[in-house]
Amino acid sequence: MHKIVFQLFTILLFVLYSCSKNKTGNNTVDRIENKNQTVPQTDWSGKWIYEKKSEDADVPEEQFTLTIVQEGNRIKAQYCAIANSGGKIDCESTKEYNVSGEVRDGKITGEFFSFFDSSGKKGRFEIASINNNEIQWKVISPPQGTFYAPDRCTLARETGSVQAKNSENKSVNLLPVDYKDLESKVKFVSQSEEWLQKSFMKKFDLTADGSAEIFSKDGYEVYLIENMGGDSELVYLISVKGKSVMGGINVADSNGDSSTVKTFSINEKYEISIFAETTGHRKLSEKYVFDKGEFKKY
Repeated sequence: MHKIVFQLFTILLFVLYSCSKNKTGNNTVDRIENKNQTVPQTDWSGKWIYEKKSEDADVPEEQFTLTIVQEGNRIKAQYCAIANSGGKIDCESTKEYNVSGEVRDGKITGEFFSFFDSSGKKGRFEIASINNNEIQWKVISPPQGTFYAPDRCTLARETGSVQAKNSENKSVNLLPVDYKDLESKVKFVSQSEEWLQKSFMKKFDLTADGSAEIFSKDGYEVYLIENMGGDSELVYLISVKGKSVMGGINVADSNGDSSTVKTFSINEKYEISIFAETTGHRKLSEKYVFDKGEFKKY
């Protein structure tokens, strides 16, 4: 009897040991698998904005914009800091990157200088991601001299930027669009993405001074591009695939001092009508339809 009990006890111990060993082994595998999981990376590129404004004020008390260009694990950026309701401005009208840093562990750290004194000692900053559409800026040490960038603030991604649309995986469709309603219906990004500027310049030999996506179709994104470089204000309608401008047409021209201007409208059927307009009276001059990435003339 004692021998049988001893044998049963031995078998029970062996079973318990085997189960414990298997459980430990499985946990080890789980830890390895979790360790090797890919952590989603933040897309830092784009225009980010912070505003401090009271409800009854016409202009913000403070405004801080940060336009970031990411190249691998490095970034360069240009900021524009406005304080005292526009009384103090730390900005540069031309493109000049005054912020540079490195992406590491979900944050950006680096150096920046003020446009008041770019020759002095640079300041240190840190940018942390809150989510796909919000980041936090923090000054670790200030630059030498005067600067108006906030010590700490939360910036939101500008909704008109390419990255905001991609991060939310939403298709843009603002149609119908008419030239006379541009200011109220279309929000142009004043500093277009670098790839868009380069591709537009290569295609049309013009600068992209403002951009806004208005619809997507057949795997192409279609943008309105503003050019303010000459005597006339020009608007182009372009198609984009990936990060390349595939084609485009000139749809608006203020024609300098001329009383006749070029205007346009686009309906829900992707038909583009271009007019010669004089004192509010329109005469149809050209008509296109956007189909399979091309602007096809009727």
